[in-house]
Amino acid sequence: MDGQGVFTWSDGKKYKGGYLEDKKNGTGEFIWPNGKRFTGTWIGGKADGKGKYILPNGDTKVGEWRDGKKVKENDEHL
Repeated sequence: MDGQGVFTWSDGKKYKGGYLEDKKNGTGEFIWPNGKRFTGTWIGGKADGKGKYILPNGDTKVGEWRDGKKVKENDEHL
């Protein structure tokens, strides 16, 4: 798939956003069944760039990811 789309896994996880060659790419949001979310940029199916991790209670942490791993957590909390 290329373009925008939504994929929902059987366990309730969901991704909404950009795809390139069937992988998460561009801007998108990953949502877990318990309500936590990650909104940010993706490259090759992995979080890569700036993003926000939003907990079910509304707390938000901002950071940077490279190749799917958090490399920096900004001091700012939204």
